Amino acid sequence: MNYWLAIVRERVFMGIVETGLFGCRDPECGLLMTRVRPGTRLVLFVSGFGCKSYCKSFVGVFEVVGDWVKAGKKLNDWSHVVEVKPIALGRVELGSIASKLSFIRGRRGITEALHSVDPTNPKATPMPIADAQLIINELRRQTTPRPITEVMEETKITETDRAREETIIDEEVVRELTEIAEILNYYPVSNYDTGAYKITQVWWGSQEEYNEGLAPLAAFETNKNTEQTLAKLKHVRDKWRGIKLYIITNNKEEEKQIQKALKGSFHELKNKIRIIAKQEINQLHEDLKKHKETLKELTKLRQE
Repeated sequence: MNYWLAIVRERVFMGIVETGLFGCRDPECGLLMTRVRPGTRLVLFVSGFGCKSYCKSFVGVFEVVGDWVKAGKKLNDWSHVVEVKPIALGRVELGSIASKLSFIRGRRGITEALHSVDPTNPKATPMPIADAQLIINELRRQTTPRPITEVMEETKITETDRAREETIIDEEVVRELTEIAEILNYYPVSNYDTGAYKITQVWWGSQEEYNEGLAPLAAFETNKNTEQTLAKLKHVRDKWRGIKLYIITNNKEEEKQIQKALKGSFHELKNKIRIIAKQEINQLHEDLKKHKETLKELTKLRQE
């Protein structure tokens, strides 16, 4: 098994996480497709160009699980793509681990070191397994959930079952948030596309404000991956500075992971995000439904 370093931009990394696809553009595809085959593992590193949350950090290790095919649709301008699955996700800053990596020692600079294990570089060689394992171990110590392969091994749940379960959870939350917003006389938009990310739900003061392109009042994001969830909400806050941010969690462990991240790599969001348990949304939804018509009438008073 070979490990190679893939240097990507932050938005490309998020796309890989969401789609499960890694790709290349011609003319660099020739060498890359020769070296990156089923079973190869890619250590993803986010460059410092145009990044906001993962700058100059190792962010994940992905294993190639398919063969290269031509890209069926435009995705990061890739001409060819290959299916990958995550082995570990997280964030490990290069500076915190550089002195321990053998492929960096003895190099004239960091850039030279990184390209020495980059599969698009004809002179490069695979990353030493000991270095790759060190990065994996550090990633697994971070605030994201344990590697998907380990979780699946323990629970015996297939990827299809897991996806179906998460979809059901999301659909329930979205439905209840939508009804809460409507009862309180807000205008909700689900799966809102900011251009960089899709947000579970965003609330405007009214449909008129939405149509006029005014800033929304609140954004809600369900939590599946701590780093990804916080990166989405950081982007939302950068886009609309005064917006209220909410994360909906499924259990206490998720809340602990988020609180830890807010004290670390996402410290700038501390005190800017409120964490709400899914059970609290369920209860609020039930309580409001009991007085639905009265609340609708009273909240309309502010517009009269």
